[in-house]
Amino acid sequence: MQAFSIKKELADKTKEARSLQKTINKAKAKMKTLINQAEEAKKAQDEAKERVGAAEAIAKVLEAEKKEAEAKAAEAQVKLIAALATKEAEVKAVDEKAYDEEDEVPKDASPQKTNSEVPIAEKSLDQTLQEIDAKLETEKATEKSPQLSSGAETQSAADAE
Repeated sequence: MQAFSIKKELADKTKEARSLQKTINKAKAKMKTLINQAEEAKKAQDEAKERVGAAEAIAKVLEAEKKEAEAKAAEAQVKLIAALATKEAEVKAVDEKAYDEEDEVPKDASPQKTNSEVPIAEKSLDQTLQEIDAKLETEKATEKSPQLSSGAETQSAADAE
């Protein structure tokens, strides 16, 4: 009987060992699944961090470009204001010159111009208008291409005069 009870005990212990082995195998499978999930989550997190880093870098570049564009716009505005002031001064000088010339006409002179005076006055006026047009075209070209060096701009302005 003793052998019978030992065999029975051995059979019970074997069943228990198999049951424990199955539990261990299931636990190992669950651990492996959890480890894989953790690795995938870590990869996703790393990729997200890289995307955030790239987005921040792009944002910095865009901010720098925005500041550069604002600076160029401000510079263009300053040039425009300066050009406008120059034009106003030129117009005022031309007006004053014309006014002074009118005052210089003797009072006893006839108000009608002779034929010889008309072409000279028209030529002078036409020449003045052409010079003003040339200056305006130069300024427009300067505004459209701000990459030109300031030396080239002053050369163009000098040529127009």
